[in-house]
Amino acid sequence: MRPTEEHSDDLRWRIPCHDSGGENRSVSILVMGDRVAVVLPPGDTLIFDPDEADDFAALLDTIATCTEQSST
Repeated sequence: MRPTEEHSDDLRWRIPCHDSGGENRSVSILVMGDRVAVVLPPGDTLIFDPDEADDFAALLDTIATCTEQSST
């Protein structure tokens, strides 16, 4: 899990994972104020290994905190 190098007011992360064919892919998570977008590769089912799933869960917890703070 790592922030992207794009600089903007939005918070953005990419989480590495693999598609059902075993190809390297990534999920992008964007925080826009009190909204969260999850961007998947088109038409893919993503498969997280245990470490990737832990990273994804931790990121969602972080994002929940960010959105709670921005909505108050």
